[in-house]
Amino acid sequence: MQPSPTSLFTGGPALRLVDLALSVQESDGKLSLDDEIRRYIRVVGNDWAANWNCPVYIATGVLEFTADSVARSGTLDSYPPEFREKVTRAAAGMDPAEYLRTLAEMVRILDREPAPEYDELPMAGWEFLQVFPHLFGFDAVLMDEGDLPFADDVHRFVTSEHPYCADRAVALTTEAQRALVLFPGEQCLKGRLYWATRDALRELIDSINDHMQREHS
Repeated sequence: MQPSPTSLFTGGPALRLVDLALSVQESDGKLSLDDEIRRYIRVVGNDWAANWNCPVYIATGVLEFTADSVARSGTLDSYPPEFREKVTRAAAGMDPAEYLRTLAEMVRILDREPAPEYDELPMAGWEFLQVFPHLFGFDAVLMDEGDLPFADDVHRFVTSEHPYCADRAVALTTEAQRALVLFPGEQCLKGRLYWATRDALRELIDSINDHMQREHS
């Protein structure tokens, strides 16, 4: 008997792709499965660690292995509840194994295309959380700090993390610089984070760099 590791059905690319398929089904026609898969491919392809650990073609292999496992079982009854429930909903009456194979083939076909730019295919909310997790987390810091000027909020945050500030501070400046490059307009990420205009992100970078030069150079 071939193995069917439980971890494949409780997390990882198979469940992530099924999640995206479900979000499309439940969007009442507002989302396109092709576009959500393209966003998934873009997220993985633009992240060195993600692409090193599980490139998209490996994700399709995981989906197909999952399909084979389900086909051998003949039923989803023995699978983890979340996996069973999501695949059943996503398949919508289709044979679950065949559905997973079809999803894998869709991903494989779309992975052959060049990844779309953000002006061609705007960043989705879930994609934003994967690309800019530290900037999103900094939003909570700003809400907790009160009504200080923005630069003072940044300074207080970095100072409170010192001397172990390097990891979070570097992650913040990296994401801020990436946002400036990817979204060059004056509003930059303001559509996702009320404070993240181009000027504010530059101020964040400058404030953190100033701390690093004073305390860590």
